[in-house]
Amino acid sequence: MSPEQEAVELVNKYYNLFSIGLESYISMYEAAQCALEAVDVILNADIPITDSEDADAFYNYWTQVYNELEKYEGIY
Repeated sequence: MSPEQEAVELVNKYYNLFSIGLESYISMYEAAQCALEAVDVILNADIPITDSEDADAFYNYWTQVYNELEKYEGIY
């Protein structure tokens, strides 16, 4: 999955999670903020990856997802 697709999927998951069965809905911007927080946790987690190439790929992927999520600030 591309970073763009991952970002869209995360936002949609948070939007749907907090909008189902609640009297008040959250906005897509608020859903994107939740997704940003989740990705921030992933980026700052102490995940033991022994191969430096894998670690770099992991960090680069989630950094790109984070950057895609930041674009939501200008949309909503």
